[in-house]
Formats: sequence, structure tokens, C-alpha cells
Amino acid sequence: MDLFSKIAGSYDKIIRGFALDTIREFIKLVPDKLLLDLGGGTGRVSTELDDHVNGCILLDRSFEMLQQASKKSRNLLIVQGVGENLPFKENSIPQIFANDTLHHVQFQNETLENCHCVMTPNGKMIIREYDPEYWKTKFLIFFEWVLLFRSTFLSPRRLEEMCQKIGFSVDWQRLSKSTYLLNANKPN
Repeated sequence: MDLFSKIAGSYDKIIRGFALDTIREFIKLVPDKLLLDLGGGTGRVSTELDDHVNGCILLDRSFEMLQQASKKSRNLLIVQGVGENLPFKENSIPQIFANDTLHHVQFQNETLENCHCVMTPNGKMIIREYDPEYWKTKFLIFFEWVLLFRSTFLSPRRLEEMCQKIGFSVDWQRLSKSTYLLNANKPN
């Protein structure tokens, strides 16, 4: 059992809420399209975004985290899985949001490739991450190292390069000194 499964019952108390209002102007979700919340854990993001899209799938590897999510909303489609082996058809998911997720993924490149594969043409993936080059993020990196998370934080430029090699068109912007938002679009 991994640490996320062990702390699932208290995760939302440990991690503060998702500030949708703060980043709404940056994420540009398509309201009439389905959204995949990749690595969505307890659903703290999915429950906020569900009213802004036409259905939300929450995918996470931790059964215990997904149990917590199921207590929050019956509207979410909850799926246990991992990013490097997404259980969806090719060209079936129009938009993906990964909030504070990618650095926890062991197979980052494979996950990005898999996302590209399941995304519809003109689909988009929005990734919110922490920049390891900023000094405050170094505390987070150390904390996660102590907890044995084996996290790998990517700079926005490194993540941009990875996504471009896969075939995404990419742009990114800084949300704060320590966080950034990367938009990866799959061409038609």
C-alpha cells in the first residue's frame, strides 16, 4: 500500500483546497466536452470542475483515494488506473487536466504519450505543476523525498520539450513564482 492510500482519509485536510477561481482564466475548459482528471485522488479538483464541463472522469491508481472521491459526488465517473496505461479508446478524450500530478508519476513520458493517444484531435491537456528551479519548490521536493514519494519535478521548459517531441503544440505560463500551467494541444 502506498502513502497516498494510507493518507486517503485525511488527504483533504492535509492538502488545502483547489483554488479554481485563481486559475479559471488560465485553464480554458470547453464546457460541452468531457474532462479527464488525471491522478485526481480524492476528487478535490473534479468536484470543482464538474459543473464547468460536460461530465468528468476521475482517474487515480489509489482505490482508497477513489473511495474518498465517491463520497463527495455521484456525478463523477470514477476509474482506477494509471496514466501510462489509460483504459480509454484512442481519440476518445477531448480534454485532460492534471493538477499537481505529473511529478508523482513514475513513467512520465509514457503517460504523456498515452494521453496524446487517447485525446481527440484538437484535444487539450492542461498540466499544473511546480517549478523545481524555484526555491520554495525545493522544500516540497525535500518533503516528498523524506516521504519516499520518488517524485520527479520538471521545469516548464523540460516538460514543454517532452510534450513537443510527442507531437503536442505547447504553451505555458507562470501562475505563481513556484507553479506553472502548461497547455498541450493535440493537432487535428
